[in-house]
Amino acid sequence: MKKIFAISLLIVSFISAQPKDPMKIINSVIDKFEKIRDYEVDVTIKLDFSMVKIPDMKAKYYFKQPDKVKIDSKGFAMIPKQSLNFSPAQFLKGDFTAIYVKTETEDSHTYDIIKIIPNSDSVDVILSTLWIDQNLKVIKKVETTGKRSGTLHIDLDYKDKLVLPSSAVFSFNTGNIPGREGQILNDEKKGYRENIRRDASISGKVLMTYSNYQINKGIPDSFFEEKKEMPQK
Repeated sequence: MKKIFAISLLIVSFISAQPKDPMKIINSVIDKFEKIRDYEVDVTIKLDFSMVKIPDMKAKYYFKQPDKVKIDSKGFAMIPKQSLNFSPAQFLKGDFTAIYVKTETEDSHTYDIIKIIPNSDSVDVILSTLWIDQNLKVIKKVETTGKRSGTLHIDLDYKDKLVLPSSAVFSFNTGNIPGREGQILNDEKKGYRENIRRDASISGKVLMTYSNYQINKGIPDSFFEEKKEMPQK
């Protein structure tokens, strides 16, 4: 009996020592997010760039599964839509290999750390690392390295166990603003356009705060269609 018990303990220890299945963890995050059919949210954006001073901005962001997005903002807007998109699918595009790295505990939260390696040489991303909250099934942190776009760190915070973040901090050090090449900043109130060279070295942070979430209210597809301007006579 003791021998059987010892063998059972050995088997349990062996099984528990095996690496976790990274795709199972990733799919649990995707499944939870896909329960959100659509949402809208108010966003306050604070930009801290090393090269240029930019006033804070406010915007309203709309999302509908699987990938419809719309941004309404006043003044100038320079944040690419993908920076506001927190669908887990955006980090899992194309053919890739997922590798489970380890488990990490911080501030009473336990995270599964997974590396995503694209299998194609044609994409800009070389490597992405995801920190996934074991309990909440959400992405807490992302680190992405690109061939031309440098390194981007994303730190997300959640309140009231929401699937969607209450705030996000993007930290980057790159040759251009994340997601854009040859970016032009427009300020309608001041009436100027400031060009940032594509090869300029830019580092800094983008701080975003989200409020007034409206989830699963049934946003129609037509809402995301771009309105064509009528030709002037």
